[in-house]
Formats: sequence, C-alpha cells, structure tokens
Amino acid sequence: MSGLPEVSEKPQNGIKGLKYWRYDLLAGLQVALVSLPLSLGIAIASGAPPVTGVISAIIAGLIFPFLGGAYVTISGPAAGLAPALLAGMVMLGGGDLAAGYPVLLVAICLTGLLQVVLALFKAGRFALFLPVTVVEGMLAAIGIMIIVKQIPALLGDFVPPAKSMLVTISNLPGSFFRFDPAITLIGGVCLFLMFYLNRTHHAWLRRIPAPLSVAGIGIGLGYLLQLDPRYLITMPGNIIEGGITLPAFDTVWNNPDLWWTILLVVITLTLIDGIESLATIAAVDKIDPYQRKSDPNVTLRAMGVSNTLSSIFGGLTIIPGGVKSRVNIDAGGRTLWANFYNAMFLIAFLFLAKDLISRIPLAAIGAILVYVGWRLCEIQVFRKTFRIGRDQIIIFVTTVTAVLATDLLFGILIGVVAKIALHVYLLTPSLRAVLTGRLTFIQSWRLLWENFSGLFRSPVIKVKEITDGEHTQQHYRISLGSIVCFNLLPFDKLLQSLPPTAGITLAITESGHIIDHTAMEYLHQFQEACLQTGRPFEMLGLENFYPFTSHPLSARMRDAKLVKDKAQMSTREQQMAEVASHYGFQFTPDTVGMFNSHDFIYLRRGNNRQESCVMTGSYQGCRIKLFDYSHTAAPDYYAEHRHTLIQLYRLETGDVQLPNLAITPGEYLERYLVEYQEVDMAGCPGLAPHYRFYAQDPAQALAFIRTGLEQLLSQHPGIYVEIRNNALLAFRPDEALEPPEAIALLLEFAGLVGSARRAPGAQ
Repeated sequence: MSGLPEVSEKPQNGIKGLKYWRYDLLAGLQVALVSLPLSLGIAIASGAPPVTGVISAIIAGLIFPFLGGAYVTISGPAAGLAPALLAGMVMLGGGDLAAGYPVLLVAICLTGLLQVVLALFKAGRFALFLPVTVVEGMLAAIGIMIIVKQIPALLGDFVPPAKSMLVTISNLPGSFFRFDPAITLIGGVCLFLMFYLNRTHHAWLRRIPAPLSVAGIGIGLGYLLQLDPRYLITMPGNIIEGGITLPAFDTVWNNPDLWWTILLVVITLTLIDGIESLATIAAVDKIDPYQRKSDPNVTLRAMGVSNTLSSIFGGLTIIPGGVKSRVNIDAGGRTLWANFYNAMFLIAFLFLAKDLISRIPLAAIGAILVYVGWRLCEIQVFRKTFRIGRDQIIIFVTTVTAVLATDLLFGILIGVVAKIALHVYLLTPSLRAVLTGRLTFIQSWRLLWENFSGLFRSPVIKVKEITDGEHTQQHYRISLGSIVCFNLLPFDKLLQSLPPTAGITLAITESGHIIDHTAMEYLHQFQEACLQTGRPFEMLGLENFYPFTSHPLSARMRDAKLVKDKAQMSTREQQMAEVASHYGFQFTPDTVGMFNSHDFIYLRRGNNRQESCVMTGSYQGCRIKLFDYSHTAAPDYYAEHRHTLIQLYRLETGDVQLPNLAITPGEYLERYLVEYQEVDMAGCPGLAPHYRFYAQDPAQALAFIRTGLEQLLSQHPGIYVEIRNNALLAFRPDEALEPPEAIALLLEFAGLVGSARRAPGAQ
C-alpha cells in the first residue's frame, strides 16, 4: 500500500494541526508562488506601492492561523477591493496617490476595528440581507473596473487615475493612440498566456502556476527588449525603511474636512470586505476535502485584526481569496498553517529575490490582473444570471451599471433599491382588477401595502412542536409567508435556535406571495445541510408557486389564475427522453437542486449543484438513476462543470456489502480522497496504466474489482468510479454531457453491481 494514509479524524487548526506540517509546508510554497505576483498586481491596481501587497499577504499569513475561523482558506489582499482602495486614495489625497495612501491606511485601520466590533455582535449573518444578484453584480462591475484600469498598463501608457469610472473609460481611446510597441508586445503575449495556461488540458503546463509563469516570461521579455525602469515594478532599496508606510493619524485628526470622506471609505471597505469574505469562505468550504465548516463571525474577527495590523505596517485590506485557497487545496494543504508557511516563503522572496522582482514588467502584472477581472465579469456570469430569471438579469445589469456610473457603495444601494422596486411591481395588484371593479382603489392600495410590508416582516407565522406518533424524535412545523432576502434574518435566527437534531417541516401558507432567488438559495442550502447531518426535513406548499424559469433556484410567485403551458423540450431533453423510453425508465426533464443522499465524495464538491434529464427505474437487478449533472467550484464561480452520471444500487442486497472505493483516471480528485488508502495496482495490469485506486478496505476492494470491473474499465479507460454506502457512481470526467449512444456504456455497471456476491474473506 502507498500514497495517502487513512484519516480517522478531520485535521484541526492550532497546535494539533502542526502534525500535518509536511502537507501544509508544500502547499504554503505553492501558494506563495501564486501569491507573490498576485499581491504585487493588486497593490499596483490599488494605486499603492507594489511591496505593500506582499506586506499585506505576509501579515495575513502570520495572523490568520492563530485566530482561526476557517481551515484551508488563504487570506491576503484581494483584487475585488482594488477599485475601492484606489478610489479612496484619490479622494483622500485630492488626486495625489502619494498623499492619499497614508490617509487611506487610517481608513483601513478603522475598517479592521469596525469588523472586530461587528464580529462581537455576530454580524456575519447580516449578509443574508443583501440580494445574491446584487452581490454578483457588484463583483462583475469590479471585474470590469479592473480590466479597464489595466488596459493602459498593457499598452505602456501612463495616465493618472481618474476620479470616476466613466472618465477612465472615456480616456481609453487616447491610450490606444499612445501605445508603446514593446510594452504592447509584452502585454499581449502575457495576456494570451494567462488565458491559455489557465484553460489548457496539458497537465505539464499547469504544474507551474500561470501567474508565476507569466511573471517569469515577462522578466525574460523585459531583458530581451531592454525595458526602461519606468515600465518595471519599483521596489524599495531597503524593505524595512522604504517599504513600510505609517498611517497618517495626525493628518486625519487635524483635518476635520477629511472625516466624512474617511467615513464613506470605511463603510465601503467594511461592506465589500465583509461580503467577499463571507462569500469566499462559504465557497471554499464546499471544496474542502474534509467538508469542514468555517465560522463566519470568527473569520470576520480574524479579518478585522488582520486589517488593523496590516494598516499599521503600511499594508492593504485583507480578505480570504478564492484563487489562492483553491491552489492550497490542490497542493494538499490541510490546516491554516499553510497560511503561515506561505508568509514565511513570501518573506524569503522579499529579501532574497527583491532585484528579480523589480525586473517584472508592469504589463505582465497588468495581464494577470486583466485575467482576474475577466473571471469576475466574463459572459458566463451574465448567462448564469439570465438562466435564473429575467428579473435577476434586470437587477444584475442595474447594479453593474450603477457601480460603474457612481461608485461601489452607491452602486450597491441602487441595486438593492432596484430589487425592492421590482418586488413592488410584481406585488402590485393588476390595474385591470381595479378598472373592472373587482378591487377598489383603497383595497388595491391596502393589498399593495400589506404585500410590500411583508417583505420586511418576519416570514414566520407560527411555530408548532409536533408530538404525534409519526415522529419518533423532536419535530417542529414552521408556517411561513413570503420569504425574501430582506426578511431572511429572523427566519434564520429561528432555525438556529432550534435543537440541531430536531426535524423540520416548512409549510409555506397561502399568505405567502413571493419567494425570491436569495431565499430559494438559502432554503436549498438548509435542506442540503439537513441531508448531510441526517436531520429530518420536509418542505410543503412550494408546489403552489410558479417559478420564473426552469432553474431550481429561480424566484417564484403564487398566482391562482396563472396557467403555465408545458415548456417544449429541448433537443437534449428529447434525446434523453427517447433513451429512457427505450430502456423503460421514467424520465423527468426538469432541472432541480442536487442532493448527495449517498455521500459520494465527488458530489460533495462545489456549489450550484443541479441535475436534469433524470432517468429512474430498474435494470439488471439494480435501481438506476441516470442524469445530467452540473456544478461550479471556487474560484471559477460561474464556469459550469457538466457531466452525465449514473448512480445505482442493488434492489436486493441481502448480506452483500459493496466496498467503499474510488477508481480515478490518473490523478483526478486525488486531493479529495483523503478518507481512503491508495492501493498498489500491480495485481491489476489492465488498470495500472490508466487508473489509480483508493479504498477503505484494500483486500475487499481488490476482490470486488476482479469480478468484472477491471475488465470493463480496461476496455474503456477514462471512467471515474466511486462506490459509497453500497451505491455506485460512474461518469467520464473528460466528457461533458454524454451523447445518447454512450448511455449504454454507463448502464454496463448495473450488470456488475446487480450480480455482485460477497467477496471471499470480506468482513
């Protein structure tokens, strides 16, 4: 046996986590290689000296492991806050970045202190108030701002930062006329490589992080073209004396005219920092191999302390980062100590490789930032939002436009107002009812006011503990009205106050008129959490609401007079329906949320898990579920991974227990199979060239795969197979949705499982 040891407990932070130092040390090195160019670029995009980005990452790495709140999340400066920092610096310095930066450090310090206070009041849950689409619109706008502001750097045109985004956009044509051929060449090559290296399927090209490769190639091109130093990163001669800027507390105290601007900057940074932090740790938790859950309030406190200390040493704002966290997980990081080792390596780079860092062209850093910005606002973001509903794309585009036209704080507020206005429109009684006399004007206004005020009242109508004989354990029935983002907080507070093992029945009554997208996402996540912990859960009344689209998380309204025509099936749905009919399976084309009832390791990962074109039935002694599956995973929040999966289990198990195992093509999902041992495949010559094998009981697993599974997989290399809790999951990772003719291959697994017998010598 070789490879990963069997893990009997989940790795913990603190002193206990030090025993995983080998994993965290290696992961910390790989994170540092990504963090170095990203931190330099974020500082430049923020209008700060490049070294301050690295200082921020070091402070975050030294502080975060000791304050906890998460497990594999890497914290540091983030591109999402760069536009806000730059705008704050311009306002506080009157257009002079050098004068504005020390004053901005005061705002960052106050932001950190405010975050600590908010954490003490457990304000992390207040993020539920913000509509999901407004948050995503804000991030998309930030992506556009990053791209627009980096275009001059790619062209070699130095322009002072403008006070508004509209002015920046209007200045772009001039930058194209003032381009420098050498800088444009470097910027173009580096930009192409950032996109290519992040999307290539060649594993050997992905072994070195793309930002590091681009920075290295940029250095080489800079030497080749003999770039002038003004086109290169500027590093201080002495890191301690020239790299640390102290906050200008005295300037702020003696200048009351700055106080209002400082307050606006603090509110903006606190809002964006909190939103991004909570969203990132939730996304990273979903790809944690050990399925550990972060504490949002502890994380908020840790970010507050980190921000305060970062500002004192001249650093930028600090939040959890999705890109670096994904690198940490893929490199095998297990605890927050990976943050600490990352900081140690960054310190070494800063003092030992300072001259090399100063040879990185600004155009190369600009290319890295453009790619980061593109991931926030690429076309998939808009498509994903449109699929959820036309109402959501209206709010999304409104938020994006408002942020670009004003600033981040007012843009978010305008997005929230647009959300409220849309709800008011949807809940307004039809003018036809008034004109035809079915409602008087007074009745119409009363009904509108009742519906509108319900958006801000607790949706909980009644809570009743059920004591009948049907429920063998404590069980609560909660009657609900309209559920939207603005009234989720009291509902969430109620659910958190109930015993964690008590069963829950949510009954949405006739007094409920609307359930918005944010509420649907919350309900889905709560139902999934109940499933994972074995907590009884039931939701009643949702069938009386009509969804705006086929997306499982779309908003929905109650309308007794609405007649919903059956949607015409797409080509894919028609093809899968024909396959289901051929095999005698039941078929459902609807897209619904995916729940991992068998606890498959593959299905634990990612977010927005959905299934569609679902076939169910019996086949060769097995219960079959075959479906199209999609999910997203940090940091690619909007890029869908789509595959056709088959799940099956024996109809009559008897005393047959299938072994828990995973057979993966190459190193696929290696970092997530932490509960298994890797098995030597020397005895399986048909599988060894193409697969790796993991199991909890190697002897039993080997006996099982030799009953026919080895032959099937050797004939069809590239299939991922997982057996978990006596059920089997299989699909081809290198294929997206399977063509109808390939379904027969997936169904061959039914014959193996259906005919399985107890393996000789199995316990």
